[in-house]
Amino acid sequence: MKIAHVTLYPPKGDKHVSTSGVASYSKNLISCLSEDGEQQTIVCNILDAPETYKEDGVVVHRAFQRTPSFFMKAHRALKQENPDVVHIQQELALFGGIFTAYLLQWLVFLWRDRTVITLHGVVDLSKIDANFVKENNSKLPVWVVRLAFKAIYLPLMKWSKKVIVHEDYFKEIMVKSYHITPEKIVVIPHGVELLKTVEQSDARQKLGVPKQANVALFMGYATGYKGIDLLIEGFARFAKNNKNAYLLIGAGKHPKLHDDPTYLKEYARLQAKAAALIPDGHYDWHGFIDEKEITAYYSASDVSLYPYTTAMSSSGPMSFAIGYEKPFLVSSAFDVIFKKYPLLLFDRTSESLETKLDYFFAHRESYDDISRTLKKERAWNRVASQTLQTYQSITTEGAYEGTEDTATR
Repeated sequence: MKIAHVTLYPPKGDKHVSTSGVASYSKNLISCLSEDGEQQTIVCNILDAPETYKEDGVVVHRAFQRTPSFFMKAHRALKQENPDVVHIQQELALFGGIFTAYLLQWLVFLWRDRTVITLHGVVDLSKIDANFVKENNSKLPVWVVRLAFKAIYLPLMKWSKKVIVHEDYFKEIMVKSYHITPEKIVVIPHGVELLKTVEQSDARQKLGVPKQANVALFMGYATGYKGIDLLIEGFARFAKNNKNAYLLIGAGKHPKLHDDPTYLKEYARLQAKAAALIPDGHYDWHGFIDEKEITAYYSASDVSLYPYTTAMSSSGPMSFAIGYEKPFLVSSAFDVIFKKYPLLLFDRTSESLETKLDYFFAHRESYDDISRTLKKERAWNRVASQTLQTYQSITTEGAYEGTEDTATR
């Protein structure tokens, strides 16, 4: 079986890049599939110039820029390879902007008999309201945003042979909000790397974190739906009654918005709010955390926080927490995903976050096994095996359909 992946992809020798978590997702998936001996080709983004090379036995075609022409250039590269399966990774602005997100459906249409698409986020159309629009840095009317999401996502779901999502919750949205047949949807969790922490004391010394501190970590791009206002307000309450409280804020500027004056004003507002509410010496606003520093930050922390307003995609930073077997706490936006683990959940109020942090630091041992269990369930070798089964299901369907067609002619 010949598999072609359409995705963003890291530079040679790298796994994580600052501009896209999907790139590292693809690198992990493709590496595991290569270990199983699958024949693979990658059609991906140009870095400096178009080029074709081999990395770890996999052919890499750097064929397109993240512009509206990407889908035709990807199509031409796929025609040269003529794969049995085309696996496309999708995130809202993965291949450029909103217009390129719309154009992706035409690449899916051209390869519809062979396409498996992974949707890294699925938005419930019924939950697109004024707050959602504001949190996602848009000033368009709600009905326009709702229509745009439907126009982008529905054809991708309809024209693909199989759609992979990372949680049962996203499958439920597809069925109820987009009316997709359940048989088309495959739930495969977001893979987690088998990561190891370093000594906590060493990591804290490196980062300048007090040795005896109760350390919480937030990591991820600073966007509206991440709930950074709640993070600041809830932790500020916790810190006022806990002299050892310490918050590491790895809230990097979003790469697509770093030149947007409105966004930069909002980013500065959040920084000023943290300075005003959290007592001096109880937090550090680091900004974007480089790949080489990720281990130190998770090692130095006791728990990581995800106060999101909505669970519209799987969280890369949360996957790191699971990979390092570190505890984490999530807002009630994740209640349908982590309903088996009520210990993780807090309501979306500053009082609830404060209470949950108090409880966590008084009962840490209760959280020890959760990330360890999730890590086993979401290990990359299991994810790759499930993905391969999905590929095999569409090639088997294709062979069966071809035999049936021949017999009826």
